[in-house]
Amino acid sequence: MIAAIWIVTALLLGLWSLGAWGVYTLLQAQPGWIGELGELVDQVPYAAVIDRWFPGWQELLRALLELTESTLGLLGGAAPLIVWTAWGVGAAGLAVAAGGLTLIVKLLSRDKPRAAA
Repeated sequence: MIAAIWIVTALLLGLWSLGAWGVYTLLQAQPGWIGELGELVDQVPYAAVIDRWFPGWQELLRALLELTESTLGLLGGAAPLIVWTAWGVGAAGLAVAAGGLTLIVKLLSRDKPRAAA
């Protein structure tokens, strides 16, 4: 059981690290590519149907794209600090959780004293 806990923890730590790498790559990218997505808003299929259910969605989407572009531009310089801090907190949380589960398993599976024959 303990081996399973630590194997799952190692797999989760690998996924956490992969996610941190992806966020770091996204934050380091030049935010200009997000502005190009605004042109795709006009090409969304069934735009009239969407507009009937959610009026003004195209303007909202363009505003969100502009906000994302400016946010990524601001966070680009601080990307290493942000990502390493978040990765460290998450990795420590995984290690503490795995250690706690290991402790629980050890306490619940103590060897019971055998009766003398």
